[in-house]
Amino acid sequence: MSPAGVAEGRILHATGLMVAITVASLRVSGWRGGALDDRVEWIFWAGAILGAAGVALLGVAAIPGTSRPRLIAAGVRLFLVAPLLCVVAVFGDYWI
Repeated sequence: MSPAGVAEGRILHATGLMVAITVASLRVSGWRGGALDDRVEWIFWAGAILGAAGVALLGVAAIPGTSRPRLIAAGVRLFLVAPLLCVVAVFGDYWI
């Protein structure tokens, strides 16, 4: 495997671990996005969808034998914007 492929695999593993920890903590705590006020709940779900899309792009970029730096860049951007939207929704719910 090329060095680029190893790096792509590590990025995918790291994001997978972060997603697993986040989902497990939400499941254990019993919290769900539907508990938010309807005016900000859509922001939370937009962040969740963008996060899933980011992980999917990183997964496609990590397919062995291919190098897709544009997919990695887009996946990382989506994966970083997603939590921002979720946090904005949670704090927005607090202030409403």
